[in-house]
Amino acid sequence: MSKSKKPGTDQRTLVTFLLDETGSMESIKDDTIGGFNSYLNSLRAVSAPIDFTLIKFDSRRIEKVCVAVPVAEVAELTTASYQPGASTPLIDAAYKTIKAVEKSLNGSNPKVVVCIQTDGHENASTEHTWDELNALIKEKSAAGWQFNFLGTGIDAYDTGARMGVSAMSTMSSGRSPQHVRASYAAMGESIAAYAAGRATDTDLSMSARAASGDAHYQRVFGQQDSGAPGKPQSPPNPPPRKHKAVDDFSL
Repeated sequence: MSKSKKPGTDQRTLVTFLLDETGSMESIKDDTIGGFNSYLNSLRAVSAPIDFTLIKFDSRRIEKVCVAVPVAEVAELTTASYQPGASTPLIDAAYKTIKAVEKSLNGSNPKVVVCIQTDGHENASTEHTWDELNALIKEKSAAGWQFNFLGTGIDAYDTGARMGVSAMSTMSSGRSPQHVRASYAAMGESIAAYAAGRATDTDLSMSARAASGDAHYQRVFGQQDSGAPGKPQSPPNPPPRKHKAVDDFSL
């Protein structure tokens, strides 16, 4: 389905959320739990059918918490089920998640949304590159898949661009409790509107970025009163590291 077609409310929406569970998330653990649970509640408020997959990642493992479960039945995160640690294989985790979603469709045609969240930079992937991930996301975006990238406490726009996610679907939130929770709420509301047929994509509004403490969107979207928008510094391709590879998995 292309973005130019208005989605119907009777079509199933499959939402897959790839959640960073690396060590740097410890300092915002409680706010992440609260924000993620409010995100779920936004999706539960929609009458259109939504199936939900939650995957947590760090350099120790990828964990499938739930797979294609009706969103009303998804368990909320708790301090027991969300325990940050280890490093950030962002490229490998995102690439393998997208490929697993692709394989799981098995000829079905839901509206597909993939949300990726991290608060750190890539530092542990061993198998895939930015270019591979970028090509894959662009391929799936052209096929009608929706992608959202939430960078918590980082400048997400450059990383999102390297991944192939559009700036309109990217947000950089602050790390304060208010901003973390507002960013999850904004993403939940955008996806709820898409699933319900009120929107043709999951793009995020400028007001949502402001409420989420996004310190970078004015530069990215050219909304500063003076001065040319700056070009963020691209992080380098990750060097080889002695991390265990992220296991392949299916959904």
